[in-house]
Amino acid sequence: MDPFNIIVSLDGQKFDLNIHPEEDKIYKILYNGGLVGAIGPKGDGESWEAVSVTDLTPDLETRMYEYNGAEDEVRIILEGEHAQHIGRAIAQHTGE
Repeated sequence: MDPFNIIVSLDGQKFDLNIHPEEDKIYKILYNGGLVGAIGPKGDGESWEAVSVTDLTPDLETRMYEYNGAEDEVRIILEGEHAQHIGRAIAQHTGE
């Protein structure tokens, strides 16, 4: 599957995220050209969880996203509700 974009609202701020599908329904999340991390569905098929960056493709040449408190109102954290909102948007886009 080719990379695609989604727009999600996290803590009242909209983010345009670039999604790069990997194997086994793992999705790399990029924001402003930097890698935020990756998520995948939990075993229950209903919720999403973070995937360790060390489990991603080893030839990753993308810089890591760094939160800038002066420019970014919300820090994207791939846990809890952030992971769920992003996961639901991915599922809606892919039809899963």
